[in-house]
Amino acid sequence: MHSRVEPPYPPTSPTRRIATVGLVLFVTACTVGPDAPEPIAAPDAGAAMLPDDPSIDTRAEPSPQWWRALGDPTLDALIAQAEAGNQSLAAAIANVRAAYAGVGASESQLWPSIGAGAQYTRTQTNIAQLAAAGVVVEPYDMYAYGVGLSAWEIDLWGGVRRQVEAAKAGAEAQVDLLRNALVSVRSQVAANYIQLRTLESQRGVLVANRDALLRSRDLVKARYDAGTTNALDLERAQTQLEQVEAELPQIEAALASARATLAVLCGESPATLAARVAEPAAIAEAPDAAGVGLPEELLARRPDVRAARQQLVAATAAIGVAEAQRFPRLTVSGTFYIASTGVDGLGDLSNKAYSIGPSLSLPLFTGGRIDSAVRQQRAEAEAALAQYRQAVLAAVGDMSASAADYAHARETRRRSDAALASARRALAIAEQQYDAGVTDYSTLLDVQRAALGAESDAVSARAAVVQGYISLQRALGAGWSEDEQLERSARTAGEASR
Repeated sequence: MHSRVEPPYPPTSPTRRIATVGLVLFVTACTVGPDAPEPIAAPDAGAAMLPDDPSIDTRAEPSPQWWRALGDPTLDALIAQAEAGNQSLAAAIANVRAAYAGVGASESQLWPSIGAGAQYTRTQTNIAQLAAAGVVVEPYDMYAYGVGLSAWEIDLWGGVRRQVEAAKAGAEAQVDLLRNALVSVRSQVAANYIQLRTLESQRGVLVANRDALLRSRDLVKARYDAGTTNALDLERAQTQLEQVEAELPQIEAALASARATLAVLCGESPATLAARVAEPAAIAEAPDAAGVGLPEELLARRPDVRAARQQLVAATAAIGVAEAQRFPRLTVSGTFYIASTGVDGLGDLSNKAYSIGPSLSLPLFTGGRIDSAVRQQRAEAEAALAQYRQAVLAAVGDMSASAADYAHARETRRRSDAALASARRALAIAEQQYDAGVTDYSTLLDVQRAALGAESDAVSARAAVVQGYISLQRALGAGWSEDEQLERSARTAGEASR
């Protein structure tokens, strides 16, 4: 008798099942390729080089709706219109939807693809040897239907999982690029709107000075007609008047350009935009202090830095996708169908046929294709890392420069306002002395030119403070929040397609 050798454990024992599950988990847990590097550390206060100025407040966070601090309802309405009509934002939203749909396409490769089908064929066999042997070669019909499992690759080495990882990182990058577009569009609308109001103020200064020079010219002409002054003074008065008048068409052209730019940003026609800003308004006042938050929070707030980080994650994951091509591929495919020469036989299970089984393949020679693909992905990951580092450096530099510009703009405004007050006092004195005959007209002209320059400089200085505030908010990455309606809509539409 032959003794029967028992296996170490029965096939259906818990130990066998645990071992099998463990083996499957071990194999499926294999993921080739490197993981993305850790995020770059945020800068400290010293690295950011923030100015020691009361207008820069590191204790307060920048507001997601920072433009409301300017207190201009027209600007609020323009930004709302840009959110609805700006085409760059529309493209960014569509890119988010497309990226999330791509995530769904990548995830679908983790699962088998099963389809159903039916077929009808009519066959005529024309083989002389078979006919001679008595085989019937008359035409016949064949009906068939069933289901099929396409070649489904078991993700042994994590190539598909790396592809899903890359797709998810790419989708998150598109979300951050949408946030960056929001920051950019809102700040551009605000900057162009302030430019529009600045030009209106400068036009007002020119008109007021033109009227004053017109009165001065008329006074000089009256004196010339009376013989108390000479023709030179009259010509100089006329020249000063015409020089100011010559600047007005330039201001009008700049105003038209500013309206056109705003119209493009808001996604509407220049005529519609002109109606929105038809009423002239003063330049908005920036708050006395701008909240910038802690420098360590900058990188988490700047959407361009966040997007660069996600693009690095996607590029690194793509290395694993390429690396997985080096290893054996295990695929499973199969079909189950019922076939019959007549329709009445399609319900008979005895006419069934099926095939199912795994297939294993190993690349032996690819002409260097796999190695080249891996090298390409590694180089692209290195480029993404460099771009990420550059985005971090640019963010720190932008914040430092914008904070300094804002603080200096406030100081410039204080001095410009003081210079304007002095120029106005000097002009009043010069006019009194000229009327009294104590000074000549040449002195009065010089003082008038200085007063006009001081008026223009004061307008520019007031505008520079607000523009500095806007630039600082953009450099801080302010102007978006996690609960943005545009972002939620784009995410929801993208995820619904998965």
